Amino acid sequence: MPIPQPGSPAPDFEVTVLTPDMTFAKRKLADYKGKYLVVMFYPLDFTFVCPSEIIKFTDAAEQLRKLNCEIIVGSCDSEFSHYAWCLQDRKEGGIGICKCDLFANKSCKMAEDYGVLIPGEGIPLRGLFIISDKGVVRSVTVNDLPVGRSLEECFRLVQAFQYSDKTGTVIPCGWTPEHKEDTINPDPEKKKEYFKKHF
Repeated sequence: MPIPQPGSPAPDFEVTVLTPDMTFAKRKLADYKGKYLVVMFYPLDFTFVCPSEIIKFTDAAEQLRKLNCEIIVGSCDSEFSHYAWCLQDRKEGGIGICKCDLFANKSCKMAEDYGVLIPGEGIPLRGLFIISDKGVVRSVTVNDLPVGRSLEECFRLVQAFQYSDKTGTVIPCGWTPEHKEDTINPDPEKKKEYFKKHF
């Protein structure tokens, strides 16, 4: 399956998750209606780069919730493998108890629908999808296996898309929430206000 393009509806899913209270539950895309959602795929449990990403992103779950944004993180491992990895100490390469749901995509269907499944391998690339409160894909980042992603850039993008949604303005290169009003009016004449100020 091709990777969903920004501006298209997010592929539906239904997966088993390991919750922060270490119980199992079912989650589907509709559960997040009215909220932004970050969907983060990682290759495999008990590996190397993955814990560095999972710990940072899941520890930030509460900060994302303050932005009306949820995050779910997962792989094509089972929920039982996730459970065991959560019990391993972080200093030993484990991930500890996570502050958001860890999804288990043992069938590989979700990874395939999101276009990140490596053919013949049964593992996903490092895919990160930002989905709007209306279920539309807004941003796609897909890394090859050796290199992890940036939590800071994920936060910036969530806030940038939300601000654009709210104001109808467009967001220039390098925009940060600290300078949130420094945006561009998408009008041939009014856009000049931004460019006169910066160039």
